[in-house]
Amino acid sequence: MADLVTTADRGQPPQLAEFHRLTDAIAAQRAVLQRWQQASADFHRQQAQALAPLLASQRAIDLDLLRLLDQAAHAGDLGRTDLQILHALVRDLAASLLRQGEEPELRAIFARHQDGTDAEAPEAEEPTDAAAPAPAPADDDWMAQWERMEAAQSDAAQQRARQRAQHKAASRRRRMAAPEPEDASQTIRAVFRKLASALHPDREPDDGERASKTALMQRVNVAYSARNLLDLLQLQLEIEQIDLHSIAAMGEVALARHNRVLAEQLDELRQETSDTERGFRTLLGLGHGAEPTPVRIARAIREQSRALQQNIAYYRWELDELQDPRFFKQWLREQRA
Repeated sequence: MADLVTTADRGQPPQLAEFHRLTDAIAAQRAVLQRWQQASADFHRQQAQALAPLLASQRAIDLDLLRLLDQAAHAGDLGRTDLQILHALVRDLAASLLRQGEEPELRAIFARHQDGTDAEAPEAEEPTDAAAPAPAPADDDWMAQWERMEAAQSDAAQQRARQRAQHKAASRRRRMAAPEPEDASQTIRAVFRKLASALHPDREPDDGERASKTALMQRVNVAYSARNLLDLLQLQLEIEQIDLHSIAAMGEVALARHNRVLAEQLDELRQETSDTERGFRTLLGLGHGAEPTPVRIARAIREQSRALQQNIAYYRWELDELQDPRFFKQWLREQRA
């Protein structure tokens, strides 16, 4: 199959040379974005495998602590102030655990400790591929650390989404302000219509051909929805609706319209790459220019595992000590302070 991504030859008309320059640049930018996306996917897969047992251990300790506090609150040997503090601690811990996963026991404990407040038990969150918390001192509160990390990641993701939306809006404003012989959307729509006319599966009597055209039409719809002119042109090449000679014969005006759309596509692709790279660098603690190599990914996961192990060891010791009534009362006073 002919490929649009080909280095421009010397002596080409300016618009045709620009067309090939843009298609080369889009291909190169896609490769960069794919590298960062693959590194991120590798990191989250390895992270989930490495941290899942530790997170399960941490949750088990938190559940044991919650049960201990629940029993202490109903033992009847605490003053009013201490009891109010204990109710609040139980609610916070139960709410944190409920956000990780729904369990009837947790909801029942939370309900028992509302103590006349208007607090509502949170809904369990859908599983995500959010990263585990960054390393923290062993004496930091693990639940608070985890929730800060989730909040920070959520804020960062929302900020990146806002930046992408603002960037696209700015691109749209520039397109509207710039005088064009033909609107860019009309250029994309024209290519789409040619493909749809050739690939409409309802017009194909043969079952095998109909299935093939249905699959191709799905790719056309995805590219059209994304305003991805390059993919639409590649599909035209794939079904031999056009060839490189017909692209060269478009003429300067038609190529100029195509180039405007490709330039916009390249601009948005660069922005997506920048957002993806910046977010992953922050997650791994990579400085500018540092690549997410397998060694660096493994090191980041080891550091997170070590931080989790330290937290687990501390909270396991603390849970054992809380069995002692004297330590429990001292611990409760520290929480009040």
